[in-house]
Amino acid sequence: MKLHESSKRRGNTMSWSCFAWIGLTLLLLAAQPVHAQGLTLIPVTSCGQVLGAAGQYVLSADLDCSGTFADGVDITASNVVFHLAGHTLSSTDCDPNKGGGGITALSGLTGVQIEGGTVKGFVDGIVLYSSSSRVNGMTVTGACEFGLAISGQNNSVDTSVVTLSGMDGIGIGAASGIHIVSNNISDNARVGVDISNFSNNNFVENNVINRNGIADGEQGGVAIFNGSKNLIANNTLNNNFNGIELESPGNTARNNTVNGSVDGGVFVLQGASPSSVKSNTVLGSGLADMADGSPKCGKDKWKMNIFQTDLVAGVSDGGPGVGCLQ
Repeated sequence: MKLHESSKRRGNTMSWSCFAWIGLTLLLLAAQPVHAQGLTLIPVTSCGQVLGAAGQYVLSADLDCSGTFADGVDITASNVVFHLAGHTLSSTDCDPNKGGGGITALSGLTGVQIEGGTVKGFVDGIVLYSSSSRVNGMTVTGACEFGLAISGQNNSVDTSVVTLSGMDGIGIGAASGIHIVSNNISDNARVGVDISNFSNNNFVENNVINRNGIADGEQGGVAIFNGSKNLIANNTLNNNFNGIELESPGNTARNNTVNGSVDGGVFVLQGASPSSVKSNTVLGSGLADMADGSPKCGKDKWKMNIFQTDLVAGVSDGGPGVGCLQ
């Protein structure tokens, strides 16, 4: 071939025109669908790109959206799978009045999946308002407000890292059937996981939840502000401001390990009665390992917990084996 012969005459160095031709070819290919294992992967190559039809999408390279004050990627169709393929979608913009979510999936959608990469910065890292959708294998870090803001029904977040959010790591609002499972949720300014705005029947299980609420000096690992029939179970919570805080009635904290909380380990406010706190190990808290705001624990059920210090209605309940905290 002439190209091979030309390279040989120049000491195996291609001409600049050849490099230019190859570079143009690669640029054109980057904008074309990629076929892998029988799937058509549609490239995502620009900030603000709209994924408006069902299908498989892939982030082609790291993408920095700083200075645009726009969403990184908007998902507007059901049954979209967005593979970040190990790449990072980032923005240093932080103005809630102008918006700017890293990845946004609208309400009314179903079957959205976001997986396998990093979202760094933005106002909110991932906004998941669709239903029956999943975020997995993601790192979400440095969001101005929420790492993940979740609404809808039957969504899940698993095997992900959520860290360094300016407010809450994961905020669940007006939602039901949400599963937060097997994540590392740490070093967020206010709460690791918050449940609010009449959110019922949600599950926070098998997570590592560390050092949340330290920056703001309030809240902490998991807080249920509003909602019922939510379950917090089998989590490890270390060195948060508060470990678990229940402010709404009808919720359960079970089989959690809570160590080294700055303030309270597990705290049930007076307005949260009746709630259930069972089979938790809570030790090393700065104020009290376990605390109930209701006189004589109200209608709360405290059973089979391991702890050392306690408060009921603001005064000591006498420690393990004494009083209503058991």
